[in-house]
Amino acid sequence: MTTNKKKLNETGVLGPLSNGFYVALVYGMLFVSLMLVTDKELTIHVLAISALVLFLVVRVTENFVTRGGKKDTPQWIIVGSFVIAVLTAIGMTVILN
Repeated sequence: MTTNKKKLNETGVLGPLSNGFYVALVYGMLFVSLMLVTDKELTIHVLAISALVLFLVVRVTENFVTRGGKKDTPQWIIVGSFVIAVLTAIGMTVILN
């Protein structure tokens, strides 16, 4: 029983994880942390809707720039999506009372 370990490690259970997933995860961790530190009310609606919007924006941008996965993802998309996640988490914390 031989398997290609490199191919197995790159795919994950449901396929390769996208940058959009990582952005939503980073946003969620930062937003929950900031809301707990500032002692503000945390709702799942604000967390889920914003994470979903960030996921969709990054995925659409990534697919548009890479032309459906035919090219490699540029570094500016990865860095830019992280910056957008951080700014969105800070902004949502400030906006919510």
